[in-house]
Amino acid sequence: MFSLFYERRHNVVMTRITGVLSSEDIEAHDRSVLNFLAGIFASERQVRGLYDFSAVEALAVPISKIDQRGQRPAIIEGMRVVVAPSAAAGADFATRLSGQQRMAGHREPLIVDTMEEAYRLLDMDDPQFERIE
Repeated sequence: MFSLFYERRHNVVMTRITGVLSSEDIEAHDRSVLNFLAGIFASERQVRGLYDFSAVEALAVPISKIDQRGQRPAIIEGMRVVVAPSAAAGADFATRLSGQQRMAGHREPLIVDTMEEAYRLLDMDDPQFERIE
């Protein structure tokens, strides 16, 4: 399951994934982010992305689906940081997706182990995320 949040001061959209990550979650996430960006950011500066996968317990996404998604350009064009899950399968997901982005010539996300590292890379002090409905 995923939830979306926005931190206005730092211009960061955060996706938080919990439990089992499925192919349907990825598709629903992409639609939600596209809708949010189209409605809110038509004239804003480039948004950055934070993907919190730290609470992913299991992955229900075929390798072919990961590869297919990785070949497409990222929805968020600015800096993207992924907090990798501790579970081995989830960590493989983040690394594989990043590698596919690189091989396709797209800007790959940075992968870190903690939210603190992500905040530091995004130069975020005292973030105040608001949930996107």
